[in-house]
Order: sequence, then C-alpha cells, then structure tokens
Amino acid sequence: MHIKAVAVAMSIFTTFMFAEGNRDVDTARTYNFDPVTVTATRTAVARSLVAPSISIIPQEVLRANPERSILSLVSQQVPGVFVQERGILGFGVTTSKAGDISIRGIGGDPATEVLVMIDGRPQFMGMMGHPLADSYLSANVERVEVIRGPASVLYGSNAMGGVINIITHSTQKPGLSGDVSLEYGSFNSQHLGGKVGYQTDEWNTLASFTHEHTDGYRPQSEFDANSGYLKATTNLNEQFSLTIDGSLTGFTTYDPGTIYTPKTNDNYVDVQRGYAGVSIDNHLGVSKGSTRFVYNFGHNEVFDGTNWVSDDYNAIFSAYQTLKLIRDNAITIGFDLNKFGGSGKNNTKDYGTHSVYEYALYADVQHTLLGQLELNSGLRYDRNELFGTEIVPQVGASYSISDKTTIRASVSKGFRSPTIRELYLFPAPTPTLQPERLWNYEIGATQRISDRLSSELTVFQSEAQNMILTSGQYPNMKLSNSGSFISRGVEFAGTYLPPIDNIQLHASYSFSDESKQTALAPKHKLFLSGQYTYGIVLLGLSVQHVEHVYSLDNQNLLYLLPNYSVVNARISACVHPRFSISLSFNNLLDDNYQTMYGYPMPGRTINVGLQASL
Repeated sequence: MHIKAVAVAMSIFTTFMFAEGNRDVDTARTYNFDPVTVTATRTAVARSLVAPSISIIPQEVLRANPERSILSLVSQQVPGVFVQERGILGFGVTTSKAGDISIRGIGGDPATEVLVMIDGRPQFMGMMGHPLADSYLSANVERVEVIRGPASVLYGSNAMGGVINIITHSTQKPGLSGDVSLEYGSFNSQHLGGKVGYQTDEWNTLASFTHEHTDGYRPQSEFDANSGYLKATTNLNEQFSLTIDGSLTGFTTYDPGTIYTPKTNDNYVDVQRGYAGVSIDNHLGVSKGSTRFVYNFGHNEVFDGTNWVSDDYNAIFSAYQTLKLIRDNAITIGFDLNKFGGSGKNNTKDYGTHSVYEYALYADVQHTLLGQLELNSGLRYDRNELFGTEIVPQVGASYSISDKTTIRASVSKGFRSPTIRELYLFPAPTPTLQPERLWNYEIGATQRISDRLSSELTVFQSEAQNMILTSGQYPNMKLSNSGSFISRGVEFAGTYLPPIDNIQLHASYSFSDESKQTALAPKHKLFLSGQYTYGIVLLGLSVQHVEHVYSLDNQNLLYLLPNYSVVNARISACVHPRFSISLSFNNLLDDNYQTMYGYPMPGRTINVGLQASL
C-alpha cells in the first residue's frame, strides 16, 4: 500500500476535524443519509428500504467534484465499481480503448454486461452492444444512481452486472436561469460549459452546451468533444405531463498506443452520437407511470488502418404503471420493445445490415408488513427473436430493526444476450451463441449511528455461466459459451459529519475475489474524501487507493498492474453570490500508475476554473 498518500490524506482529514470554521455557513450539512431512489424499483423509495445494493451520487457531490466524465467520478466514489482510463480526457473506441466498466468484476471487454442509462433509458451502440464512455459528460447531471448487481428484472439484457443511471437536471426556479463554467489546465486542457433554463406555469425547459479539449500528455493523445442537450416538459393537465428531450455529442479521440509499442501515425476515431426521446408521465391517484419512446443513433469512423465506418441505432418503446390498490402495497407492471442494429464496412469487407428485436413483460411487487418488513419480488418474461425466451426472477427483503438499523437480503438473476458484433461481425462471427447468465446472492445492513454518522455494509456472491469466451489467434479465432466463474466480495460505504461545523467526510471500500474473472476487478479499492467550508472558501481532498488489479482475465501476472494511490485536491472561493473561482490539483503526489496496461496515467496536473450563474 502507498502509505505516503494515505498518510497525507488522513493528516488533512484530521486537520479538518479540529479546524474552526465559519459557523454561519452550512454547506457541508446538506448530505441526506437516506435519499430517495427511482432506479431500483421504478418508483420513488427510500434507499434503506431497497433490497438490491444501490449507491447514489447526489448533486452536492457532483458540484464539489466537477469531473468532466461522470464515469470517472463513479469509479472513484462507488465501491465495487472500476472504470478503465488512459489519459486526461478521452476513453477512445476499438481494441485499444479505455472506458470499460466493471461492477463486482462483471462488465466485459467491451462493457456489454453493464447498462448505462440516461433518465432510465438504455444507452448502448446498436451493433456493438456497449456504451461509449466519451458520450457522458457532466454538464447536465443532477445525480447518479448505481445498482451494484443484476437488474435484469426491470431492464433486461446488458443489466447483468448492474446499472448506472444518469439523471439529468430540470430548471429549478421560475423565469430565466443558467450558469457557465470555464476551466483551463495542464496540457492545454480546456472546458467550456453552459446551460440556460426557463420556467413558466406551462413549461420547464433546459438547454446546455459542453466543449472539452486537451492536447494530451503523450504524442497522439489529443481529445475533442462537443455536446448539446435540450429538455422541455409541460403539464398537459392535472394527470399527464409531456417531456421532449434530446442530445447530440461529437468527439474525436486519438490513440497513442502503449509505451512499449507507441503509434506514430494518426490513429483516431471520429464519432457522432445522439438520442431523441418523448415521454408521457401520468399520475392517476391510485396509480402512476410512464410511456416512453427513445431513439439512439450513431455514426462512427475509425482510422486505424481498417477505416471502419458504421451507422447504428437503438429504438426503444417502454411503458410501465405502478398500482397502489391496497395499503402498503405497490405493483409495477411494465412492457419493453426494443429493436437495434446497423450497418458497417471497412476497407476490405462490407458486413451488411443487421438488426435484432426483443420484447418483454415484467412485474414487480413491493409489500410492507407491520411497517418494518419490506418484501420485494419480480419476474420478467423476455423474448428475443434469435434466442427465444428468458425468464428472470428476483426476490428480496429489507427489515427495519429500528429507525437507525436496516438489514436486507436478495437473490436475483441477470443475463446478457450476444451482440450483433459477436453474432455476425468480428473477430469471429458466431451465430450459434446463447445468452450469458448470472445469479447473485447478497446480504447487507445500513446503520445510522447518530445524526452525524451513517454506514452501509454488503456481502455478495455471484455465480456466472454460459459466459462468452474468445479462443485461438486471428484469423482462426472462435467464440463459445464456455466460461463460468464465482465472484465474492465485501463492500462498505460511510459518511461522517464531525461535531465541527462545515465538515463532511466520506469513505468507501470494496474487497473482491474474482477467481478467473480478474479484468478490471481490484482486490482492494479504498476511497476517502473530505470537504471543509471556511467562510467563502470550500476545500476538498480525496484519495483513491487500488491494489491487485489485472487488465486481463485469468490472473496473467504480465497484466497485473502496480498498486497505486491517487490524491486529488480542490479549493474554490465564492467571491460573489453568482461567481466563484477554483483551483484543482489532480494526482497531487505525482504517482506513476496505470489502469490500462501500457498506458500510464498523467502525473500531477493543475486546472483553474471560473463559474458564474444568472
């Protein structure tokens, strides 16, 4: 373990605890120990009453940690989650990309076993079946909810390992409002972001724009991204509301290659991705729900010698309704219809056009007994035109021993259908593949010791079978449903508000034993953060320590990455009610580390920022 980094962090945390702050400022006291979640049940429920493991990154944390990529922040803050990175900005695409996501060691390369959503709507490439990490910038995000473990009952394929739900902003006050943020830092790294909202009695609208750029700290590691977003909501009447939203993101990212075999020619990708959606929400007294349609699309050009060009889409219709017909009972019934596909070619072959459709019916029941025992059960009937029927059950319970102590347990199944790439494209098209399957068993406890201290502990075991494995060497490669593994682990998270005003401390830790599924699954991952407000100044410090992580499966010691500890610090000052300045230090101790084999992360970097609001 990097004792120096942890010691520095702890010493500053100790300084926080014994410092005297401005007691008129209460910025650090906004943390909610039992926030409401909508991702795990489709309805608003206190997190402590939900049987599956779920982590919530609230708006206050997002503001205090303005990471340009949401996934980088999730990787730091949430136990059991790890996201591969390779530079200052930009994850990339194709074989040497970063951005792969692992939840409890489950994710895949690419990350087809973790579902990323925006406002509850799945986001993945129609042909490749995985999310694109460079599409998720932080400008519009209000909070993030992460389900750690299978969520296929509600969300179907790709949610086998878990779900990351990115929930967007809405305008919060009447009239015109908005903000703008500017940041400049090491290696000509630039950020420009702004959003403007307008709220009347009839409409709530929000529009935003984000620009990101860096020259990169290695040759051929530039990154550029531009993203626009629009959302408008109106009440049709007292029972129904209509939301129209959409996003368009374009990015160009270069691949410098590993330090062992650097790339000297231009190797880059140029990607445009977007979505458009319409939702009608209803509140009918004893029931409420939503009907949604979203169309995701993308155009991808890869210049790495293959000159791959593709267009893909993902058209999703979903509807669900929650009925509260009797006291202490809620029944959610839903329907999903999804068609996805696309076309692609390179300089040697036209792979044609492919598509797949699937539909599903599901039901989820929550029932409270004696005001203390929360029972939950769900069942999904999923029908894929290629693979037939998949039945997905889930059961769970949480019991409130007291108003401060809750215990929970759950058993759930997850699955992931093969992608169009695996079936028909490359590296070894195999149309006989079948879905991967996983069973997850877990118990946990939430303890609020006082109004200042809250903690959560989870123990789990996941058992997977039918995993799709690649064997052989190109051009004689083969895919088959021949993999299985057992994953075990422990996860902890806690928040402490010391008796000194304006201080907030947070910690999370995860231990994982992944047997053969070792890629991107640290055996130990520790995160500590502290926030201290003194007058107009806000000081934040965090340290992330990672041990025993491989960049590939099967414990190949060649790909065992060095342990590392990364310390980040940020200081900001609100010099005016509508204007603040900030200074950020990333990798403060200049640690030499990698999260992707052969791609060292940058050393110490500095960023200066300005934020202003209307």
